[in-house]
Amino acid sequence: MVTIPHSLSLGQSHVKKLENEAILLENFEDNQVGELPGDWYDRDGNKLLYQHSIGEQKTYKYKIQNEGKNKFLRYKGTRAKHISFPLINEEKENIYDINLYETPILSWKVRAHKLPKGANEKSSDRNDSVASIYVVFDMGRVALVKKVPKSIRYTWSTTLPEGETGSKLFGNQQIIVVNSGEQDKGKWVTFERNLVEDYRRMFGDDPPKNPIAILILSDGDSTNSYVKADYDDILLKPEK
Repeated sequence: MVTIPHSLSLGQSHVKKLENEAILLENFEDNQVGELPGDWYDRDGNKLLYQHSIGEQKTYKYKIQNEGKNKFLRYKGTRAKHISFPLINEEKENIYDINLYETPILSWKVRAHKLPKGANEKSSDRNDSVASIYVVFDMGRVALVKKVPKSIRYTWSTTLPEGETGSKLFGNQQIIVVNSGEQDKGKWVTFERNLVEDYRRMFGDDPPKNPIAILILSDGDSTNSYVKADYDDILLKPEK
C-alpha cells in the first residue's frame, strides 16, 4: 500500500528548472557510488534512507552505480521496498512549485536486466515488477479502515501486455503497463506519460496541480525471483 509522505526536512538541492521549462527531479548525479540515494525516503516519507539504522538500510537494495560519467540507481534483489521522493513538505506545501497543467509529461529511463519470473501486477500472489514508478496524488476513497492516496503505477511487466491497465486498493491505485517482457532487456528505455491525461482516464476527474511524491519499486518476493533494474533521469516536462 502506498501512503502519504509527510516529512521533508531536507530540500533536494539538485531539483531545478531547465531551459526548456522542464523540471529535473532526479538524475542521481549528486550521489555517492555504492550508496543509497541521498535524497530519497522510505515509503511513507518518514525518514531519509540513510537516517535509518544500518540494519534497516541493508534491506533497501537500491544503490548508486556509474558507467563512464553517468550515475544512475540500480536495484538488485528480491524484497519489496518502496523508496519515496516527496514533492511536498510537512506543511503539505508545493516546495518545487510544480504545476502539472504546465509540465504534465513525466519522463524517466529504465534499463531492465533480470525480470521476475511469471510476474503479474494484477495478481495478488504474483505481484512483482522489474521496475515501477508511482506518482502519488491526493487522498482517495476509503480502503478498508482508512483513506489512502490516489496513485498511478507505471510498470514494466513480465507478462502483462503493454497498454494493459488495472486497479487496486478500492480503485485508489491505478496500474498502467508501459513495457512488457524481455524484448528491450539490457537497453535504456525512455518513457513519457501525460499525467493529466492518464489521471483523467483512470480516475475520471482532473488531477491536483501538484503530486505528493514519486515512488520507485522493483521486487521479486511474490515469485521468489532475483530482480535487477536501473533507473535514471526523472523529469516533468511541458507538452511539445
